[in-house]
Amino acid sequence: MRDAGQPGRVGRLLGLKRVLVANLVIFAVVGWGFSGEYMRNREAQKEVDRLKAQADELDAKNTEIADLGKRYSTGEMLEREGRLKLNLQKPGEEVVVVQVGPGHAAGADPVPARAVGKGVPTSNLARWWKYFFH
Repeated sequence: MRDAGQPGRVGRLLGLKRVLVANLVIFAVVGWGFSGEYMRNREAQKEVDRLKAQADELDAKNTEIADLGKRYSTGEMLEREGRLKLNLQKPGEEVVVVQVGPGHAAGADPVPARAVGKGVPTSNLARWWKYFFH
């Protein structure tokens, strides 16, 4: 006969199954937590890599802008830009404007802005009329 103080074989198996199930549940919860952290870590690493690439692009653009700033701050470039955009000239210097005749330059304006002695109409409407219909 069985002693009431000692569990039987069935009782031991049930006790082991409960421990096994409890261990599996704990393992699943811990695994779920680790997998979540792993996924967050991967996403964070992707974001860091994307930001590093963006920082490299910005560094390259910054270097390019700095080089452009250095190039435009030279006296020669300032003088060139002043001559082209502001029509500046040195004292005693004369400016000569060369106009190409019609048919010599492809894509040239058919009605020059300032034609000397050509009898070009002065109103804007007359210029457009001549541009489209002559």
